Amino acid sequence: MELKARLLNLIHFVLGLPALRRVGSMHHGRSTPWDFMHLSFENNAPNLYKLWSGKYKSLDVGLEEYEIPEDVWVQIWQETAEAVHHLPADFVRALGNGPTYFTAEAWCFWIVYLAPVLLEGRFSDPKYHSHLCQYSDIVKRCIGFVITYDQIDELQDRIIDWVRKYEEYYYQYDEERLSACPLTIHGLLHVADDIRFCGPSWTTWTFWVERYCGFLQAGIRSKRFPWANMNNRILRHAYLEQLGARYDLEDELSTVSSRKKGELSRFEYIYPDSPYKRQHLPDASTLKRIAGYFAAVLRKKVKNDKAQLPTVFQSWGKVRIVDGDSIRCMSAYGDGTNPARNNSFIRYELQVPDPEHDDGWRAEIFYGSLEEILVCDLPQDGFWGTMSGTKRLLAVITPCKTSGKDAAKEITSYTQTLKPIVTDIRTIVAVVGRVQTRKRWVIRDRTGGLINPKFLVDDEDEADDTHEATES
Repeated sequence: MELKARLLNLIHFVLGLPALRRVGSMHHGRSTPWDFMHLSFENNAPNLYKLWSGKYKSLDVGLEEYEIPEDVWVQIWQETAEAVHHLPADFVRALGNGPTYFTAEAWCFWIVYLAPVLLEGRFSDPKYHSHLCQYSDIVKRCIGFVITYDQIDELQDRIIDWVRKYEEYYYQYDEERLSACPLTIHGLLHVADDIRFCGPSWTTWTFWVERYCGFLQAGIRSKRFPWANMNNRILRHAYLEQLGARYDLEDELSTVSSRKKGELSRFEYIYPDSPYKRQHLPDASTLKRIAGYFAAVLRKKVKNDKAQLPTVFQSWGKVRIVDGDSIRCMSAYGDGTNPARNNSFIRYELQVPDPEHDDGWRAEIFYGSLEEILVCDLPQDGFWGTMSGTKRLLAVITPCKTSGKDAAKEITSYTQTLKPIVTDIRTIVAVVGRVQTRKRWVIRDRTGGLINPKFLVDDEDEADDTHEATES
């Protein structure tokens, strides 16, 4: 026994059993989840790309045909780089340098939002694209902020099915192709249980651990005694945490500034008396659409509404949803030569007649380009009813022809736009991105529970105050 212990120490540098083995109530397999960032975004996603491009460990395609030619990959990466201009900066950073320089964050966005679109129709057999989309859906579910036990059971079945198909397509049950099944593929089978026993993947992944390591590294001042520096940094940080907990000084001692609900960041400003254009004269077609909007709301004739409308409006260049997205309208981009990210495309929802119920209404999803933000000051006149003397925020939107599809749940594309409309700005739900591929535009919508988590319930008196305008 002593000899085995010496060999372990000599060969593997193992001095003894881990200290946590002494905790009898601790289940090691259920307490150390696989890190989803390294599992998927630094291993499985890059490995899938290498398989599709014929660069994975010198493996050929065997009995399958899943490789995409190199000249097609050139087009794919070009479309990836060009798509960044039409994606809000909050979605992802620049992707112009190709997969060689992709970070885990870049791989996450590419495999979830870009690959299903850019690789559609590129494979010789559509089953490989379906397999990719299945993996994309699994990743979406795993990185969601909230997941139920029923969804975990469903996730487990989907992962098992995906791994079986992976073995069939890439391993092909051939010993010579065993390298196509790295440990990270097996690790996926444990993800559902990891979430079941340890919580959603975002609670355990090492983005936070790596950030904490950066916090410790910032305290190293001595090359000779770095461990002493880190020990002191941890100890002093613990002192500050105890002071904050005992004397209610968390806000005063916080190293990270936090904003209260609805507050602006240090990069944003509000000029209540200085709109983007104080004296804006909409053209005749826009005035007609504004009159049509009020006619539909008040159930009056368009001709009568147009005669009662003010002729001068205020025009704003940007709107921010409280605790949500910032959206810039197309009128703020000037002549189109501005190299800034285009975050003018939006998801908005309108009430439309429900054909299944008489006099019933249902919400329908639309996508479009926010052209203008107008402030309409209605005059004090009984003609406007309850709207008399109020200020109405209007959005001029050019809709895309998407047939009511939800881009957060299925691939939604368009090739043409419809005539502009005018609606209440509160119908805007979120900003979306676009990807152009093979003469069509595909909407990329992140409202499927992956962004903007809400930890607090909105107060009733703030329910209507969901938007505020800022100068562009």
